[in-house]
Amino acid sequence: MVKRIATAVGAVSALLLLLAVAGLVWAHVAIRRERTPLPSAGEVVAALEAETGPTRVSWINTASQPMPRAGVLDAGRDPAPTEPYTMAHPAFVLEWGDGRILLIDSGMTRDGAAEFGATIEQLAGGEPITVHTPVAERLADRRARVRGAIFSHLHTDHVGGLPDVCRGLAEPVTVFMSEAQMERPNYTTRGGRRLLEEAGCLRLARLGGLSSKEVEGFPGVRVVAAGGHTPGSQIVLATVGEGAARRRFAFAGDIVNHADGIAYDVPKPLLYRTLIVPEDEGRQGELRRWLRELQQQHAFTVLPAHDQHQIERSGVPPWQP
Repeated sequence: MVKRIATAVGAVSALLLLLAVAGLVWAHVAIRRERTPLPSAGEVVAALEAETGPTRVSWINTASQPMPRAGVLDAGRDPAPTEPYTMAHPAFVLEWGDGRILLIDSGMTRDGAAEFGATIEQLAGGEPITVHTPVAERLADRRARVRGAIFSHLHTDHVGGLPDVCRGLAEPVTVFMSEAQMERPNYTTRGGRRLLEEAGCLRLARLGGLSSKEVEGFPGVRVVAAGGHTPGSQIVLATVGEGAARRRFAFAGDIVNHADGIAYDVPKPLLYRTLIVPEDEGRQGELRRWLRELQQQHAFTVLPAHDQHQIERSGVPPWQP
């Protein structure tokens, strides 16, 4: 009897392993299909400059976690492996002259941050996470000014804070989503997609267009279909301010987790991009070089979502009412 039970357990374990491998292989196949041609830098610059965009940009950091750079950059190609790195979990706040707000990502809740931080400690050697004030609490009564949200991708550390932002508001918050986010999630993004669907205070709206998309009601913002990291990954571009103070921004999400990934064309660690989050490294390299072109030739400030030091150096201020 014991032998039969052991045999059955072994067979079930082998089947589960086979299913896991099959799921991983399928995720790699699927991500390689998300290769919408990138718009030219000149095209997106012209589109942004033709519109009056937001007047202010700021950020709300929901958690910080120091960790080794080897957790986010390929150690064999990292130009400064001993330099400090802190993983941030921000929401970026774009504001227009009439007061309306568009959020780019929304960080995490306190519980979500604590859970995420424990995982990073175990898998990447991170220090204990420091949990900051969630976006909904930081915005306080200004939550009513939030009219829309865009997500660089649907991982829960990017979408987790939004349901609390919209809860109890008189009008639903519009979440602008690409076709890939709506129709082609994978096992790494389904949890975030489900969280948004279950929040009764959100209205999901499909972004139109192909490679460079307008955001209805929010001039001066464009969304570029990226792929590479997840099927629904996208880069948000915006011009902020007026006259000589006008600046161009590229909110890069998790295309890279450290600014040096763009500056030196360094990929993420092999284990991460192969087994933890299946990425298309060919596409990721294309995106890194495209972002570097925006940065070097068109004066864009590129903001990877998780590089706290880069965001602080950028001059983008913390949110203030």
